[in-house]
Amino acid sequence: MAEERTEEELIEALKIWWQENSFKVIAAIVLVVGGYFAWQSWQQNLTVESEEASSLWQSSIDIVATQRAGELLDSAKQQMVNGNADTLKADFSGTAYAHLAAALKAKLAVESGDLKLAATELQWSLDNGPSMAAEILVRLRLARVEAARGNVELALQMLQGVNAGAHKSAYEEAKGDFYMLLSNADAAYTAYDAAIVANKSSDQIVRNVLELKIGQVRPAQVPPQVLLNSDEASAATDMAGEGSQ
Repeated sequence: MAEERTEEELIEALKIWWQENSFKVIAAIVLVVGGYFAWQSWQQNLTVESEEASSLWQSSIDIVATQRAGELLDSAKQQMVNGNADTLKADFSGTAYAHLAAALKAKLAVESGDLKLAATELQWSLDNGPSMAAEILVRLRLARVEAARGNVELALQMLQGVNAGAHKSAYEEAKGDFYMLLSNADAAYTAYDAAIVANKSSDQIVRNVLELKIGQVRPAQVPPQVLLNSDEASAATDMAGEGSQ
């Protein structure tokens, strides 16, 4: 009898608990199930958006691929590329394709001499959360565009204090170029020297360009021999002695 009463009491307690908590339980189930299907729907939408964004970007790449070396993209094709970029920025701003499209639109704008448009596109990218790697490159490109527009001080400020990582040499070279525009040869020399030290490129042309630039701003008080190795300096001294005889 005691066991029967215990079971009856348990059943009665469960009935009371259900009456008091049934709404909460049902709501929790709905939230869990609804959340699962919402997640599935979000994932599907993300995939569709990615496919649409990828298609727009590929279309732009195909158009640009028709551009001949040394020639501008004709106006009709450029309008199509710009239109794709605007759509990607408006509808898919959270994707990498939008930032790539903005950079491409800026590139075409530079080629056609529209530096204001180029700056606008690159600034959009900076303002809309690019990846860290992309931000370093976009910032460098925007700085060069601003310098070309005459905003040299602004261009310098944009590059100061940035951890450019693998692009440190390119950043220092740009600083050197900007200091040259400001007629600050000493600062340009320091920047070019830092660019040479940071340069990891195996391209000899890159090295030669940096050497050419630093040669134009080498301080007058530094004798050329200081920049030679010991054997070269000795040979230079011997040649000088022979010339005086």
